[in-house]
Amino acid sequence: MKSDSFAIYNLDDTYDRLQWAGEEYILEELDEEVQGLKKAGTIYDIEVMYWAGYIYSQWHYYTNECSQKIYEIANAEMINECWLGFHTLDVEMAIDNLKEIYRQKQL
Repeated sequence: MKSDSFAIYNLDDTYDRLQWAGEEYILEELDEEVQGLKKAGTIYDIEVMYWAGYIYSQWHYYTNECSQKIYEIANAEMINECWLGFHTLDVEMAIDNLKEIYRQKQL
């Protein structure tokens, strides 16, 4: 979210399939920028990560919130905790529920 690669590809902008550079290419660019992506911290299940990517992208289109704000509301740990109960919900309902959990934690 703070990398040059993120800024170059404007990943918070409206999705356009014709202009999409491809996920693998962007990850290669990011890997090159930081001289090798290192594994650190928690390693999540591939199903959770797939859903996280989907929910984050749909969240941006649904609310027009930037990725930094979305991650502040629902970080990887929260997504992992909620995945089992939320991954079968309608995406908008899942987003609304994640936002409600965040609001309740703020009280």
